Amino acid sequence: MYNGSHIIITAIILLSIASAGGILTRYFKIPYASMLVIIGLFVGIFHIFPSLKITPYLIYYVFLPVVIFEGAVGIKLRPLMSNALPIGALSIFGTIISAIFTGTIFHFVLDFPLKQSLIFGAIITPTDPITILSMLKNGAMKYKNEKENKNEIGSKNLDKEEHAADNFGNIKNAENNEDIETLLAGESLFNDGISLVLYEVFLNLNLHKAAHIFSDGIRLSLSSLHGSLYNLYNMFYYIFGIIGSSTVQFLYESIGGSILGIILGYLVSLVLSLATDFLTEIMISLLLAYASLIAAYYLHMSFIMAVIFSGITLANYGFKNKVTGRTLEVFPIVVEYITFIINSILFLIIGIEINLFKIFDIWLISLFIIALVLFSRFLGVYIISPIVNLIKNRFKIFSNGLTLNKQYKRFLVFGGLKGALPIAMALSLPLNMHLRNEIITYVFIAVLFSLTIQAISFDIFMKKGYKNII
Repeated sequence: MYNGSHIIITAIILLSIASAGGILTRYFKIPYASMLVIIGLFVGIFHIFPSLKITPYLIYYVFLPVVIFEGAVGIKLRPLMSNALPIGALSIFGTIISAIFTGTIFHFVLDFPLKQSLIFGAIITPTDPITILSMLKNGAMKYKNEKENKNEIGSKNLDKEEHAADNFGNIKNAENNEDIETLLAGESLFNDGISLVLYEVFLNLNLHKAAHIFSDGIRLSLSSLHGSLYNLYNMFYYIFGIIGSSTVQFLYESIGGSILGIILGYLVSLVLSLATDFLTEIMISLLLAYASLIAAYYLHMSFIMAVIFSGITLANYGFKNKVTGRTLEVFPIVVEYITFIINSILFLIIGIEINLFKIFDIWLISLFIIALVLFSRFLGVYIISPIVNLIKNRFKIFSNGLTLNKQYKRFLVFGGLKGALPIAMALSLPLNMHLRNEIITYVFIAVLFSLTIQAISFDIFMKKGYKNII
């Protein structure tokens, strides 16, 4: 009874603090997530909630499914298909480049074991789609209001032809706006799934044994000509076996999770056709997020990919053919509000959990980690973008998508904000893993910077640059 009442009281206090943070954002002109993390830091310093802890299970199995689902159901099929090339290339190859680059530099500079370094690279690569989406919505809304005010002032002087031209321009701008938001949100959602699969692949690697076999093979080959080919064969057979098994695991988890999500989204869409009231339809739709999680867990697939594709399938098939108009009106509001509450609690707890004094003690390493994470994101975006543009210009099938110009690339780099997923992955590391606590500390450093300084910078960049890209 005490535990239950204690949890309820703590939740009420946290939501009250979050509400105050929401009011303060109006006066301090900084993003809501940044404000909550900063408030959480002060709460943590004074140990107001000494027993409050964030766990990976809470993030994975309670928070993330509905948060990712909310982002997925907001993705429209037209801009997604049009921009499948940049979204797919950035979320797969850009993520792999960033993760491996981060891990490699981390290994050589900080003298970390290679396996732990690669795991850190996979943990810190995913971006936070919800923070990005909320900031995009705010930027779009502010720009839309400014434009409407200007249109009202000048509309009296427009004749019919000018009105028609203006309406056509608005349609083109709306489509371009959809493409931009889908690119940023889609890349952010999908790289979450790819990063989690990479994390699990690196976690299962036995690099110590591989190095032992490699060194033994070289030594035996050099010491004796007899049997040297056999030893080299065994050595490369094992090394390429690791690469092959890791690739198979990566493809199974990512592609399998995607197919599973499409199937579940389709099945739930059929179930929705049996419902007769909008409340039941909303409940069934929300349960799809957790059904995707459970099914992916038991099939050892990526639950993030399953949730993403189930949400996309539901939004672009089930919601168009199987539900009432009332559901279409109410569902976005319900899921947005649930996500808002989850993120409010989550960002506050992240701030409370971070030990500022520990970060100040290792300030030089902290600066290195921040610079490394930012540069790895920059590298992933700027290596993949020219290749995407080249393929887009060569093949007509990709011609309708966005060209990744300098402005879009800046958006992608600035918008590479870190959130809850890196923290969940870090906290779920095996308890007996060597240097586990150090990895967790370094992840918290990167997330703290991202949700405060980087998020505030991105918000300023959004306000100044949003109108220039549409």
